[in-house]
Amino acid sequence: MLEVEVKIRVDATKLAQLQRQLPEITTAPPETLEQQDIYFSHPSRDLKERDEALRLRIDSRLAITWKGPKLDPPLKTREEIEFGLDTDCATATLLLEALGFREAARVHKTREQWRLQEPHPAIVCLDHVTGLGWFVEVEVASKEAAPGRAQLEDVLRLLHLGESEFIETSYLGLLSTSGS
Repeated sequence: MLEVEVKIRVDATKLAQLQRQLPEITTAPPETLEQQDIYFSHPSRDLKERDEALRLRIDSRLAITWKGPKLDPPLKTREEIEFGLDTDCATATLLLEALGFREAARVHKTREQWRLQEPHPAIVCLDHVTGLGWFVEVEVASKEAAPGRAQLEDVLRLLHLGESEFIETSYLGLLSTSGS
């Protein structure tokens, strides 16, 4: 499955507009999550150079995620494989370290996650990232890039968000360039 996603930094005005608009176009209240993402590197496979990521995500569950290279920047369309783990973070980290992986960085965020239904199925997240501020992420899942991009563009129009605002860099990348 492909994840077709965009990230946009938002100021207080845009954040307030989205917080007013989202309850009007969704059928359920948002899920609020505290997320800790632990990213890993490997000595014989440069994930950053390959535009890949491997992380453990801790929120209401523990999951491991691999993200493949971006297929169509500035969008962040990429293959994603994620599954939940029935263990604790320390044990999962121990396994990854036994395989040669090392913790590279951590990203902490508070996420307000909204689910949009037909005719515009998508996930819209309002993220407050420690050390960076507020962002909106819009994500759709698709078997192919082109239909996913069209679906994403529909949601962006609905939310009055423009392509000129897209940020291609991950939170991890933004944190590493900000010195945080």
